[in-house]
Amino acid sequence: MNALEAASLVMIPSGYENGTLGSLKPLDGTGDFTFSRGSDISATRVNEDGYIEKGYENLLLQSNSFDTTWIISSASVTSGQAGYDGSNDAWLLEKSGSTGRVIQSVNVSGVQVFSFYAKANTSSWVRALINPAALVYFDLSTGSVGSNQYAGFVDAKIEDVGNGWYRCSLIANGSSTIVNIVVADADGDTSGTSGSIYIQDAMLNQGMVSYPYVETTTAPVAGGILEDMPRLDYSGSCASLKLEPQRTNLIRHSEYFSDSLWSGRVQVTDNATISPEGKNNAALLSDTSVSSTLSYIRALGTGATTIGATYTLSLYVKPKGNSRSFKFWARNTDAPIAFFDLVEGTTNEPSTSTIESVGNGWFRVSSTGQLVSGTLAAYFYVYTNADNVEGFYVWGAQLEQDATYPTSYIPTYGTSQTRLRDTTATLSSSAIAGATEFTWFFDNTNATIVPAALPIFFLRSDTNNNLIYWATQGGRFNSVTYFGFSDSVGKVCVKYDGTTFTMFLNGEKSTDTLTKSFGTTSELRALNYTNEGFSGPLHQMLFFKTALSDDECIELTTI
Repeated sequence: MNALEAASLVMIPSGYENGTLGSLKPLDGTGDFTFSRGSDISATRVNEDGYIEKGYENLLLQSNSFDTTWIISSASVTSGQAGYDGSNDAWLLEKSGSTGRVIQSVNVSGVQVFSFYAKANTSSWVRALINPAALVYFDLSTGSVGSNQYAGFVDAKIEDVGNGWYRCSLIANGSSTIVNIVVADADGDTSGTSGSIYIQDAMLNQGMVSYPYVETTTAPVAGGILEDMPRLDYSGSCASLKLEPQRTNLIRHSEYFSDSLWSGRVQVTDNATISPEGKNNAALLSDTSVSSTLSYIRALGTGATTIGATYTLSLYVKPKGNSRSFKFWARNTDAPIAFFDLVEGTTNEPSTSTIESVGNGWFRVSSTGQLVSGTLAAYFYVYTNADNVEGFYVWGAQLEQDATYPTSYIPTYGTSQTRLRDTTATLSSSAIAGATEFTWFFDNTNATIVPAALPIFFLRSDTNNNLIYWATQGGRFNSVTYFGFSDSVGKVCVKYDGTTFTMFLNGEKSTDTLTKSFGTTSELRALNYTNEGFSGPLHQMLFFKTALSDDECIELTTI
């Protein structure tokens, strides 16, 4: 049987845009799924290169129109200058008094990066300011970072992009931001009354590193994973559709471990190595004590206070040098302390903790337990012994409530963040409507089994509102009658021959059948629940407007 030719609907995750997931069949687009997650950019995926990809925003307005939203102080700006990108979109910033600059106010708090492209002209120094958090000087003749000031300073970078141009980035932790680009005279000096530099493409984004520039006009503009973008995930050998329930990361700084929301006795070096995101924004935790009970870092103010609720704590971790054993504790839960062997990729508590290799020496480790008293505190231990002499790189701390397993990473930059559930609009295409018999196939190999048999997809008839649900714990009819396999993960199909439903899983036919009058098919929809629900991947979905033979269903579902 040639399944792709015989099927009326073929959804193999490939083509997509914000809000739409394309089906390979039908070819006219009537089988495409309209996708929604809501007005947030907290979702992530693993991209084609194997790195975690985020959403991000340029929070500045008129990001390359310095004569509009920007305030010009003791200076002038002239457009039409030769830019770093071969355009004529650069600006000449020339000061006429001390501290000549361009200024913009933005209401943002937390860890953030102010970046812009700059080139020396009559002046070779520039000062970047995120007021009141931090400022830093950049030398545009040598491509080096100068001095910095103020307590909110986190880091600064300067990147050579060719032809005398540099991308300058100031990372700071603060609030009520006012950003400045100032023509400077030397390191620490803006007192001169003349001098000029070229500038282009300013950006302010949350996080520990600057992201690819996106231009704005009258409103912030997002890049990366957009709010309603279907998440085609490449964690496996090919793309799959990631469908997850709503979750919140209660840890308020998931990447900035030097913030006061983290406490302990451990040395933290920010932006110390390449993270699972593929960017230099992972921190190094190094032991500074002589007692193994004291070298730790813990998250403060998680807000995890619901006694009896199940919480899952997770973290990306990578050993430095010969370090090996990592200790991990969700304090005040019934989950025991977990030790992770970062050479063997194992844990001593497999019933409550997990460890997964995510490439480039990184692991994602987790611990799940019920809160029994007080507030959950996340403890990560770094202690000096033969196994842990050099410390650990960490990134992506996450704490989820009402969660029995870790979902995909939700970045936070000073406040908790919620990733809304992935849903699709109802599909009433002729590709699925009008059938009095059908075969419905899924490949959800490696999906997570959830505690309750909550629906993943439903197919509705035009008669008596009949529904057939597909869930990881079997099928059900009108939310009442369950049938099929208890753990329905893999390659599975449901066949209806006009009178009887039969299920097939991984090449086996279920002995459990359901005799019901269904009517004529009318619509199809993905239905993910707010907390616990299906956690993909979904590799493929096919719909046939006919009942295939048992042999064909077995062939279709055989792994």
